Amino acid sequence: MQTLRTLVVAAIALAGGAWIGYADSRSDDVFITLGMLFGFSLLLGVAGPRRAWLWPLLVATWVPVLDVALPRLGFVPVRPGEHYGILSALAVTALTMAVSLAGSYGGAALAKAIGGAKGHREGAPDS
Repeated sequence: MQTLRTLVVAAIALAGGAWIGYADSRSDDVFITLGMLFGFSLLLGVAGPRRAWLWPLLVATWVPVLDVALPRLGFVPVRPGEHYGILSALAVTALTMAVSLAGSYGGAALAKAIGGAKGHREGAPDS
């Protein structure tokens, strides 16, 4: 059952990451992308706290990959003056991974706090 849940959450993470990466390639607003990465990773961390390390890899990787691939494939217009080299791709990868890791582990901590409070409430009353 745990494996099926992990596979379902992983599929959701891949689809959500691809959508966020596509949305980022159509927009110039960095903070909206970072907010979506953080919020989506937070939800994934709550849904699968044991795999908090995995969700950023499945979600945040799409942003730099699609930033480089989509303009070259002709799916999004090339903006004048924009050029993605290896250093800019590495910087984008580091930033998206950091934000996604923070969200994922924040969600895992939130799930643990909710689970701990739930277990405390269901247990024997304090004396």
